[in-house]
Amino acid sequence: MDIRIRAAALSDVGRHRRTNEDSFGFDMDRGLFVICDGVGGRAAGEVASRSAVDCVLSRFPDALDGLQAGTELQRVIQAANRSVYQASRRDPLYAGMATTVVAAYFDGARMWIAHVGDSRAYLLRSQSLHRLTDDDSQLAQMLREGRRDITPEQMSQWDSILTQALGAADMVVPSVTVVQVQLGDCFLLATDGVCKALSSAEMLSLLLAASTPEQACHHLTAAANDAGGYDNATCILIEID
Repeated sequence: MDIRIRAAALSDVGRHRRTNEDSFGFDMDRGLFVICDGVGGRAAGEVASRSAVDCVLSRFPDALDGLQAGTELQRVIQAANRSVYQASRRDPLYAGMATTVVAAYFDGARMWIAHVGDSRAYLLRSQSLHRLTDDDSQLAQMLREGRRDITPEQMSQWDSILTQALGAADMVVPSVTVVQVQLGDCFLLATDGVCKALSSAEMLSLLLAASTPEQACHHLTAAANDAGGYDNATCILIEID
């Protein structure tokens, strides 16, 4: 089966932020995609996110056995964490900086996804949208532990508290997911300025209405702005055909 990929990305500062602390990058030749969101309220979030993207892209190998992809994604994300963490300790201007990350690698048959934080990956398949990542947040942890007595105020507060982020500690544990791809699959990587501003149903509708990855990215960031634009909004759309 001859498989090819198309991809596009877009980042928007939103309507309330003065600085865009999101970063993204991809390498079509290697099938490598990465998106990061500098943690809000921390110093130099844009430096942390850009540094993490550059580290993942530069340190991921040019060629590897596909079965090693998950391990390699974890390795380069851990390297990015060390880079951000050490820079934050060296330079007072960068003290406390941190970032989320979602990295995806397509080996020709499978999409490998690794993440830390609350930026997300989704799969659009057969006109259904499936979430592939689970947030590293206090709210997600409480829900995993079976807590159901959470008030709306607590949900809002705990959803913004990350339990893991690159640069926040000297070690992170990236989660890895692998998906056997099918023709027609679309993978979405998005920062929370997109995926928390829009419901899954809204994102699905926008993705189905788009005819190209570029158009899908424009639809999503524009809708995030229409929903208030309270955060930077960034997405990468990867189409398998």
